[in-house]
Amino acid sequence: MYCIHLFTYSSFLLTKMNNEPIQKFLNLPESSKDYDVKIKVGEKSNIKEFKVHYKILTAKSDYFKAALSSRWARRENGFIIFDKPNISPPVFEVLIKYIYTGTFSNNNEVSLFDIFNAADEIGLFEICQQVKKLLRNEALGYFRQVILNLDLSTSTSTL
Repeated sequence: MYCIHLFTYSSFLLTKMNNEPIQKFLNLPESSKDYDVKIKVGEKSNIKEFKVHYKILTAKSDYFKAALSSRWARRENGFIIFDKPNISPPVFEVLIKYIYTGTFSNNNEVSLFDIFNAADEIGLFEICQQVKKLLRNEALGYFRQVILNLDLSTSTSTL
């Protein structure tokens, strides 16, 4: 019970650019304009298709350079089609926002552990470092609280 709480507790926002360009890039995947890649993420009833841009993905991630090649992906009607069932749509959305904007934002919506695993798999090591730091800080805060509670219960039981 405590571990689940630990991995979903934090929110974090790291901005590397002026807000206006971030917003313009953030809207690119949602606008469905000039995209050339369709990535389907998730499984069964929880599948979402992301319409994204090959050059942006491959510039940010060596993983996508290989994954979007003809070995792993297929072409249909001029689009590169790639399936990624082991990453949930909410996690992939966090990663896509990072790829497009350089901004990592979670807002307690997605497990930090899931973000870490997916980011590590697709080679987004900056997010991995940020998530490790957040998890370490959460763990330290949690253990400080446990120790404080133990100290309080010990001091009141000896009175």
